[in-house]
Amino acid sequence: MPLTSTTPASPVRSSPDVAIVGAGIIGCAIARELAQAGAKVALLDRGRPGGEASGAAAGMLGPQAECDAAGPLLALGLASRALYPDVVAALREETGIDPEYQCDGILYVTLEDADEEALGARSAWQRQAGLRVHRIDADEVRRLEPGVTTAVRGGYVFPDDHRIDNVRLTQAYAVAAARMGVELRTGVIVRGIRCERGRAVGIDAAGTKIHAGAVVNAAGAWAPHVAPPPTPMPVYPVRGQMVLLTTPRPLFRCAIYSRGVYLVPRRDGRLLAGSTYEDVGFDKRVTGAAVQGILARTLRLAPALEDASFDDCWAGLRPGTLDGLPILGPDGDHHGLYHACGHYRHGVLLAPATARAVADLVLGRQTSYDLAPFAVTRFARA
Repeated sequence: MPLTSTTPASPVRSSPDVAIVGAGIIGCAIARELAQAGAKVALLDRGRPGGEASGAAAGMLGPQAECDAAGPLLALGLASRALYPDVVAALREETGIDPEYQCDGILYVTLEDADEEALGARSAWQRQAGLRVHRIDADEVRRLEPGVTTAVRGGYVFPDDHRIDNVRLTQAYAVAAARMGVELRTGVIVRGIRCERGRAVGIDAAGTKIHAGAVVNAAGAWAPHVAPPPTPMPVYPVRGQMVLLTTPRPLFRCAIYSRGVYLVPRRDGRLLAGSTYEDVGFDKRVTGAAVQGILARTLRLAPALEDASFDDCWAGLRPGTLDGLPILGPDGDHHGLYHACGHYRHGVLLAPATARAVADLVLGRQTSYDLAPFAVTRFARA
């Protein structure tokens, strides 16, 4: 599906040092990081910042709660989670926007024997790795969260996993980048990344050509549509549908997971419930069956929500990859081209570390992150 827009593109003011395709949370975070280092950056998107997967997410920062085994994704997730306190403080100072960073942990409840088996195994290897996770019984779950069903078997608390308002966070990144001089261009139809003699030299957009010293592909699920051949870019959209409920006062202290649904409270009484995982291409429709299923699983987990107001529902397209890992680092065939895509469900969590790592590479600095497992060349080898 090509990038489309009804807004015609006009020429960028001047040739930037770096052009970034995609103004989701990843693109905005990279733009801010580069601008902080003094680079002249153009950030281009067919829509508004955070208008796709970044805005449709729930804002979970849960590398432990969402991980079944140790590996490079967990390592990068833990490193990125550790950056969040400083990043949020800096963004709040730079923009005045509060992303509502909540450090009250994630509670993963168990409702069936299979849940206990899966979560018990997860907690065991995490404790062996020195990560904090606590098993609590059913009474403790109910004392902590009275709105949870009385049928709960028990729960696992991941105290170091956090949550954030992903919409406000993306907005803060975008505003901070703009105030640092990043040229944010929306309504730009990107046709592809231009390469000459093995080097990225700019972007082809509808109505204009943009010259740049380096290019970052942060186009999310649309990354393959702008990547130049022969770069292998097996990124594909995975639809996730969400439901928004509202209660007069917040009913839950922390984010709550079960194996069927997760509930993410906001400070103002809103409650996000999700999600689905659907391989349906670029179809962003909200479907009755999916909403019905989310609501049924929500009420099974938390009967106290029976009287909650149904306020909204939406769908987003997560950028998935064949092996579940993001694509980070330099292109295998074109100098000056870097990829930051395929984050799937982890874009919000991984934004700070991704921004720092990609900025390091673009600026020729030594990065402290091991990006070898995320190299785009792994698909060419396969």
